[in-house]
Amino acid sequence: MNPTDAIIELVVPGYVGETTHLKVHRGVLCKSSKFFQNAVKPEWTHQEERVINLPEDLADTVISYVKWLYCDKLAISQVLPPDALTPEKKTEEKDKIYVLLAQAYVFGEKMMDVKYKNLVMKVIYGLVGVFRKSMGSESVRILYDGTPSGSPLRRFIAENIAHKAWDDSEKGAGWMRFFEECPKDALTDGMRAMVKVRPIKADSLSEVYSYLEKE
Repeated sequence: MNPTDAIIELVVPGYVGETTHLKVHRGVLCKSSKFFQNAVKPEWTHQEERVINLPEDLADTVISYVKWLYCDKLAISQVLPPDALTPEKKTEEKDKIYVLLAQAYVFGEKMMDVKYKNLVMKVIYGLVGVFRKSMGSESVRILYDGTPSGSPLRRFIAENIAHKAWDDSEKGAGWMRFFEECPKDALTDGMRAMVKVRPIKADSLSEVYSYLEKE
Protein backbone atom coordinates (compact mmCIF):
# COMPACT_ATOMS: atom_id res chain seq x y z
CA MET A 1 0.00 0.00 0.00
CA ASN A 2 1.31 3.40 -1.02
CA PRO A 3 0.40 6.04 1.63
CA THR A 4 0.45 8.71 -1.08
CA ASP A 5 -2.02 6.79 -3.21
CA ALA A 6 -5.32 8.43 -4.15
CA ILE A 7 -8.34 7.68 -1.97
CA ILE A 8 -11.46 6.28 -3.64
CA GLU A 9 -14.80 6.65 -1.87
CA LEU A 10 -17.31 3.80 -2.11
CA VAL A 11 -20.91 4.79 -1.44
CA VAL A 12 -23.23 1.96 -0.40
CA PRO A 13 -26.70 1.80 1.21
CA GLY A 14 -26.59 1.73 5.01
CA TYR A 15 -29.38 1.04 7.46
CA VAL A 16 -32.82 2.67 7.56
CA GLY A 17 -32.23 4.76 4.46
CA GLU A 18 -28.79 5.94 5.52
CA THR A 19 -25.70 5.88 3.30
CA THR A 20 -22.33 4.39 4.16
CA HIS A 21 -19.12 5.95 2.82
CA LEU A 22 -15.96 3.82 2.66
CA LYS A 23 -12.58 5.31 1.82
CA VAL A 24 -10.07 2.96 0.18
CA HIS A 25 -6.62 3.51 -1.33
CA ARG A 26 -6.82 3.16 -5.10
CA GLY A 27 -4.02 0.61 -5.32
CA VAL A 28 -5.64 -1.57 -2.66
CA LEU A 29 -9.05 -1.35 -4.30
CA CYS A 30 -7.70 -2.33 -7.71
CA LYS A 31 -5.20 -5.03 -6.75
CA SER A 32 -7.40 -8.00 -7.73
CA SER A 33 -10.77 -6.65 -8.90
CA LYS A 34 -11.21 -6.19 -12.65
CA PHE A 35 -14.40 -4.25 -11.93
CA PHE A 36 -12.56 -1.59 -9.93
CA GLN A 37 -9.61 -1.63 -12.30
CA ASN A 38 -12.05 -0.67 -15.06
CA ALA A 39 -14.06 1.73 -12.90
CA VAL A 40 -11.18 3.83 -11.59
CA LYS A 41 -10.49 6.47 -14.19
CA PRO A 42 -6.93 7.70 -14.97
CA GLU A 43 -8.12 11.33 -14.95
CA TRP A 44 -9.05 10.96 -11.26
CA THR A 45 -5.39 11.26 -10.31
CA HIS A 46 -5.59 15.05 -10.07
CA GLN A 47 -9.23 15.37 -9.02
CA GLU A 48 -10.48 15.73 -5.46
CA GLU A 49 -13.76 13.83 -5.89
CA ARG A 50 -13.28 10.16 -6.68
CA VAL A 51 -16.54 8.34 -5.94
CA ILE A 52 -17.93 4.94 -6.96
CA ASN A 53 -21.58 4.25 -6.13
CA LEU A 54 -22.64 0.70 -5.31
CA PRO A 55 -26.39 1.18 -4.73
CA GLU A 56 -27.33 -2.50 -4.99
CA ASP A 57 -24.80 -3.90 -2.51
CA LEU A 58 -25.11 -4.39 1.25
CA ALA A 59 -22.86 -2.24 3.41
CA ASP A 60 -21.72 -5.20 5.55
CA THR A 61 -20.78 -7.18 2.43
CA VAL A 62 -18.70 -4.34 0.99
CA ILE A 63 -17.09 -3.59 4.37
CA SER A 64 -16.05 -7.26 4.69
CA TYR A 65 -14.51 -7.09 1.23
CA VAL A 66 -12.57 -3.90 2.02
CA LYS A 67 -11.28 -5.44 5.28
CA TRP A 68 -10.06 -8.42 3.27
CA LEU A 69 -8.30 -6.11 0.80
CA TYR A 70 -6.31 -4.54 3.63
CA CYS A 71 -5.86 -7.48 6.02
CA ASP A 72 -6.02 -10.49 3.68
CA LYS A 73 -8.48 -12.14 6.09
CA LEU A 74 -12.14 -12.91 5.55
CA ALA A 75 -14.07 -10.79 8.05
CA ILE A 76 -16.97 -13.21 8.48
CA SER A 77 -17.71 -15.19 11.63
CA GLN A 78 -17.03 -18.92 11.24
CA VAL A 79 -17.69 -20.03 14.81
CA LEU A 80 -19.58 -23.24 15.50
CA PRO A 81 -22.91 -22.65 17.28
CA PRO A 82 -22.80 -23.62 21.00
CA ASP A 83 -23.72 -27.20 21.89
CA ALA A 84 -26.42 -25.90 24.24
CA LEU A 85 -28.58 -24.86 21.28
CA THR A 86 -31.31 -27.12 20.00
CA PRO A 87 -30.64 -28.88 16.65
CA GLU A 88 -33.10 -26.54 14.92
CA LYS A 89 -31.38 -23.45 16.37
CA LYS A 90 -27.96 -24.79 15.42
CA THR A 91 -29.16 -25.26 11.85
CA GLU A 92 -30.50 -21.70 11.83
CA GLU A 93 -27.19 -20.25 13.08
CA LYS A 94 -25.17 -22.23 10.52
CA ASP A 95 -27.46 -21.06 7.74
CA LYS A 96 -26.85 -17.43 8.77
CA ILE A 97 -23.11 -17.91 8.23
CA TYR A 98 -23.73 -19.55 4.85
CA VAL A 99 -25.89 -16.58 3.83
CA LEU A 100 -23.05 -14.15 4.65
CA LEU A 101 -20.64 -16.27 2.64
CA ALA A 102 -23.06 -16.50 -0.27
CA GLN A 103 -23.38 -12.71 -0.29
CA ALA A 104 -19.59 -12.40 -0.19
CA TYR A 105 -19.16 -14.78 -3.13
CA VAL A 106 -21.78 -12.98 -5.20
CA PHE A 107 -20.07 -9.65 -4.48
CA GLY A 108 -16.77 -11.18 -5.60
CA GLU A 109 -18.51 -12.29 -8.79
CA LYS A 110 -19.80 -8.79 -9.41
CA MET A 111 -16.40 -7.24 -8.69
CA MET A 112 -14.77 -9.80 -11.01
CA ASP A 113 -12.35 -10.72 -8.23
CA VAL A 114 -11.31 -14.34 -8.70
CA LYS A 115 -8.93 -14.30 -5.74
CA TYR A 116 -11.72 -13.26 -3.37
CA LYS A 117 -14.16 -15.79 -4.80
CA ASN A 118 -11.62 -18.57 -4.41
CA LEU A 119 -11.07 -17.65 -0.76
CA VAL A 120 -14.82 -17.70 -0.05
CA MET A 121 -15.10 -21.02 -1.91
CA LYS A 122 -12.41 -22.54 0.31
CA VAL A 123 -14.19 -21.34 3.46
CA ILE A 124 -17.55 -22.74 2.33
CA TYR A 125 -15.95 -26.04 1.37
CA GLY A 126 -14.32 -26.31 4.79
CA LEU A 127 -17.46 -25.36 6.71
CA VAL A 128 -19.56 -28.00 4.96
CA GLY A 129 -17.22 -30.56 6.55
CA VAL A 130 -16.98 -28.86 9.94
CA PHE A 131 -20.69 -28.07 10.23
CA ARG A 132 -21.72 -31.45 8.82
CA LYS A 133 -24.42 -29.47 7.06
CA SER A 134 -24.69 -28.24 3.51
CA MET A 135 -25.73 -24.77 2.43
CA GLY A 136 -29.39 -23.95 3.09
CA SER A 137 -32.04 -22.89 0.59
CA GLU A 138 -31.63 -19.15 1.31
CA SER A 139 -27.87 -19.09 0.66
CA VAL A 140 -28.33 -21.25 -2.46
CA ARG A 141 -31.00 -18.85 -3.73
CA ILE A 142 -28.62 -15.91 -3.22
CA LEU A 143 -25.92 -17.71 -5.19
CA TYR A 144 -28.20 -18.70 -8.05
CA ASP A 145 -29.49 -15.12 -8.31
CA GLY A 146 -25.98 -13.69 -8.43
CA THR A 147 -23.81 -16.15 -10.38
CA PRO A 148 -23.73 -17.43 -13.99
CA SER A 149 -24.63 -20.99 -14.97
CA GLY A 150 -20.97 -22.05 -15.14
CA SER A 151 -20.16 -20.93 -11.59
CA PRO A 152 -17.80 -23.32 -9.71
CA LEU A 153 -19.83 -22.80 -6.53
CA ARG A 154 -23.02 -23.84 -8.33
CA ARG A 155 -21.21 -27.00 -9.42
CA PHE A 156 -20.10 -27.63 -5.83
CA ILE A 157 -23.69 -27.32 -4.60
CA ALA A 158 -24.93 -29.71 -7.29
CA GLU A 159 -22.23 -32.31 -6.57
CA ASN A 160 -22.86 -31.97 -2.84
CA ILE A 161 -26.51 -32.85 -3.47
CA ALA A 162 -25.53 -35.76 -5.68
CA HIS A 163 -23.13 -37.30 -3.17
CA LYS A 164 -24.70 -36.44 0.20
CA ALA A 165 -28.47 -35.99 -0.09
CA TRP A 166 -30.59 -38.57 1.76
CA ASP A 167 -34.09 -38.99 3.13
CA ASP A 168 -33.93 -37.19 6.47
CA SER A 169 -37.61 -36.21 6.59
CA GLU A 170 -37.93 -37.49 10.17
CA LYS A 171 -35.41 -34.86 11.35
CA GLY A 172 -37.62 -31.95 10.38
CA ALA A 173 -34.80 -29.76 9.06
CA GLY A 174 -32.52 -31.13 6.38
CA TRP A 175 -32.40 -32.29 2.80
CA MET A 176 -36.13 -32.91 2.34
CA ARG A 177 -37.00 -29.38 3.46
CA PHE A 178 -34.13 -28.02 1.36
CA PHE A 179 -35.66 -29.60 -1.74
CA GLU A 180 -38.99 -27.93 -1.00
CA GLU A 181 -37.49 -24.45 -0.69
CA CYS A 182 -34.43 -24.24 -2.95
CA PRO A 183 -34.45 -22.75 -6.49
CA LYS A 184 -35.62 -24.95 -9.35
CA ASP A 185 -32.32 -24.46 -11.22
CA ALA A 186 -30.42 -25.84 -8.21
CA LEU A 187 -32.63 -28.94 -8.16
CA THR A 188 -32.07 -29.42 -11.89
CA ASP A 189 -28.29 -29.10 -11.51
CA GLY A 190 -28.38 -31.48 -8.55
CA MET A 191 -30.36 -34.06 -10.51
CA ARG A 192 -27.92 -33.88 -13.42
CA ALA A 193 -24.98 -34.35 -11.06
CA MET A 194 -26.74 -37.23 -9.31
CA VAL A 195 -27.31 -39.08 -12.58
CA LYS A 196 -23.60 -38.77 -13.38
CA VAL A 197 -22.43 -40.30 -10.09
CA ARG A 198 -25.20 -42.87 -9.59
CA PRO A 199 -24.16 -46.45 -10.38
CA ILE A 200 -26.04 -48.15 -13.20
CA LYS A 201 -28.54 -50.73 -11.96
CA ALA A 202 -30.30 -53.24 -14.18
CA ASP A 203 -33.65 -52.96 -12.42
CA SER A 204 -34.18 -51.46 -8.98
CA LEU A 205 -37.82 -50.47 -9.26
CA SER A 206 -40.45 -51.78 -6.87
CA GLU A 207 -42.95 -54.37 -8.02
CA VAL A 208 -45.74 -53.01 -10.18
CA TYR A 209 -48.28 -53.66 -7.41
CA SER A 210 -46.79 -50.88 -5.28
CA TYR A 211 -47.86 -48.35 -7.89
CA LEU A 212 -51.48 -49.49 -8.14
CA GLU A 213 -54.33 -47.71 -6.38
CA LYS A 214 -56.88 -49.57 -4.32
CA GLU A 215 -60.01 -50.37 -6.34
